[in-house]
Amino acid sequence: MCGRIGSSMPRAELLETYHWLRDAPEDDPRYNIAPTDPVLAIGPDRAEIVRWGIEGAKGGLFNLRAETALTRPYYQRLLLTQRILVPASFFYEWRRLGERRLPMAVSRTDGGLLHLAGLLARWERQPAATILTTTPNADIAELHNRMPVVLNDDDAATWVLEDLSLEQMAGLLQPCPAGWLRLARASLRVNDVRNQGPELLDPEALPATYQMELIPPA
Repeated sequence: MCGRIGSSMPRAELLETYHWLRDAPEDDPRYNIAPTDPVLAIGPDRAEIVRWGIEGAKGGLFNLRAETALTRPYYQRLLLTQRILVPASFFYEWRRLGERRLPMAVSRTDGGLLHLAGLLARWERQPAATILTTTPNADIAELHNRMPVVLNDDDAATWVLEDLSLEQMAGLLQPCPAGWLRLARASLRVNDVRNQGPELLDPEALPATYQMELIPPA
């Protein structure tokens, strides 16, 4: 699953990373992007800000299982014609400790951008994106039974620029290798989608209500 991402990518970095683009929007750093929020979609000829979540049978579809996309005719058509990347600096996953959910920020060990494989479709007649998911690699398996499809730099270019068969796409829609991702504790403030800011990556930054609970009674 991929239900929350963060993005801190200067325009110059985007143009250097996605070398085929002639232009890219400048976007302020965001640390707690949730479904229905705007995300950046990188296609073969442009980068655009779109809604995260396409039309689905049960409302907004912000994640789409790769296995489903490869076998259903509607999504097959999108795979053949509407492949995009959703770049992210990190995504969040949660570790359960009893009844508590502790957020973890997941990034590339080498510090590069995460290229999340996605599809472009529509939401209320406007462009919208969904992120494809696959089975987890060893880094994520203890946290969740799904993870976003994270492509390496070469495969990311192939994903959006090359003519691919469904069989070739199936080979790309796999979990990234073990050890490719870094997991770091994040702040409990991540659990509230209204919270933003770089302090969300600081595990010592606690919600105000949590801090109040730590104060001993008079």
